[in-house]
Amino acid sequence: MFDEDFDYIAPDYNEEYEEPETWTLISALDRVLNEAIGSNLSKKFWNDCKNPLEYLTKELEMTRMQVVVFAILVECGEALTWKGFAKCLRCSRLSIMSYSNEIEELVARRWVIRNNVNECGTFFDSFRVADGLVNALQENKPFVPEKIDGLELGTFVNKMVKYVNKNVISLNSRVCDDAKWMLMMCEANTHLPLCTEALKLKSNQDDLLLFMMMVCNYAEWGGTETEGLQLSTIDEVFRDSYYVDAMKDALQQGRHMLFSEGWIGHAFEGGLANTNCYVITRRCKEELLDGFTPNGLRNANNLSLQGLTRHTLIKEKAMFYNMVEQQQIERLTSLLSQERLPDIQQRLEEQGMRKGFACLFYGAPGTGKTETVLQIARLTGRDIMQVDIAGMRDKYVGESEKNIKMVFERYREACKRSEVMPILFFNEADALFSKRNENVETSVDKMDNAMQNIILQELEDLEGILIATTNLTSNLDNAFERRFLFKVEFHMPGVSVKQQLWSSMLQGITEEDARRLAMSYNFSGGQIENIARKRTIGFILSGKQTSIEDIEGYCKAEVMGRSNNAESVIGFR
Repeated sequence: MFDEDFDYIAPDYNEEYEEPETWTLISALDRVLNEAIGSNLSKKFWNDCKNPLEYLTKELEMTRMQVVVFAILVECGEALTWKGFAKCLRCSRLSIMSYSNEIEELVARRWVIRNNVNECGTFFDSFRVADGLVNALQENKPFVPEKIDGLELGTFVNKMVKYVNKNVISLNSRVCDDAKWMLMMCEANTHLPLCTEALKLKSNQDDLLLFMMMVCNYAEWGGTETEGLQLSTIDEVFRDSYYVDAMKDALQQGRHMLFSEGWIGHAFEGGLANTNCYVITRRCKEELLDGFTPNGLRNANNLSLQGLTRHTLIKEKAMFYNMVEQQQIERLTSLLSQERLPDIQQRLEEQGMRKGFACLFYGAPGTGKTETVLQIARLTGRDIMQVDIAGMRDKYVGESEKNIKMVFERYREACKRSEVMPILFFNEADALFSKRNENVETSVDKMDNAMQNIILQELEDLEGILIATTNLTSNLDNAFERRFLFKVEFHMPGVSVKQQLWSSMLQGITEEDARRLAMSYNFSGGQIENIARKRTIGFILSGKQTSIEDIEGYCKAEVMGRSNNAESVIGFR
């Protein structure tokens, strides 16, 4: 610490000392410093330094005492306490502290930064010169502090995060000083809704600091498993505040003013509120932090776009449906087009209705549900965010719920960052959308119910496009069924559709053979595609075209010992 190590000895200027014809900032400060050390700020000191002080007060727009303080801090290079100043000047701390208002002016100009020294639980004011100031002196020009007004939201929040990590969470400062700094930043950026709202807490600066800590927690960890400000952290930061006990009680009970204003809430783990952990609400994100991407999402390989399949990479594929499915798919594709969807959503919102599009494709395996989603995305120019359902479940308590919440958080971020609203795709979502357990006995049952409750709420609040596919509809929970706006059932293809599939996938096959295969085998499109792939592999291996007899052999192997009879009813189901 400079206070203890300071061992500067000023040169002993004799009567022959000649001042330079032209002063520079550094030469003038050096002269003032040399005369000030050990001077006790005597009349002789002020007289001997009249000329450099006059030059510096004009160039730096400072008072004489501010110049002295400034010269000492520049030489020090580290934070200096009142005791340190007194030791340098060989005077009492009280005599130096009488100039505290002048030092505060330097702090307000942001030429000097206030720090605190924590020694054995006791805080001492300390001061240092701002970063970049020495470089300006070397260039003989006044220092221009870093711009803090007119900041964009992202720049403002990231400055807050940097400050909180360096000073607040690390306990290197006092609550009142942290709140003063944040108040100054907010007052300089009243064009930001976040700052306007924060300034409403000006009368209780502890609440202001708490609010900004909550915002910084989201900014750094939002959308990740570590999101949430713990009560223990709050207790440690505000440990010297008389308000801390009342604050903690209000937070745990959900009675704090930030709760009532709708800016923060309890974190949820295992479907239950954790009264010792707090997160900002969706309202806060949408109204005060709109357009800001949390660093936790941005840093993890740009998670807001992770998992997006570009619509331009989806290969065009001919699709064949029964008549009813064909009509439904064409209608849905039209509704989700870039031209129509914005208008539809606006009208729904104007009438107070939910504007999200949740769609369920259900039916037998291999009937084209997944490929239909891809082709809709291609035709409407929408990227797809496909959910890794297997990766949702985690053996640790509460982690699965966090995973599913993170999916929707990432999707919302992707919607904000994409010019065209993407599609959130739950493929083979049987496990997630199944009936909830009424007799909950195991932790797995609790986890499943908690995950389903989260999905149900997200479907209720959905503003984008979600498409889910499932093979099992008998086990679909009624609450899920109600939340899907469009439900399309995919039947096994009728004979005419199967004939089209055979002709499309097996190039060179005759219409007669295609119809015979369609009538002989009750195959889904996926099974017919398997036959086509086997035919291609056979040609690659032998170099010979496959005969119709070989194709029928593939068909018999496909049914794995089950009956080969075609469906008894010919035509559409």
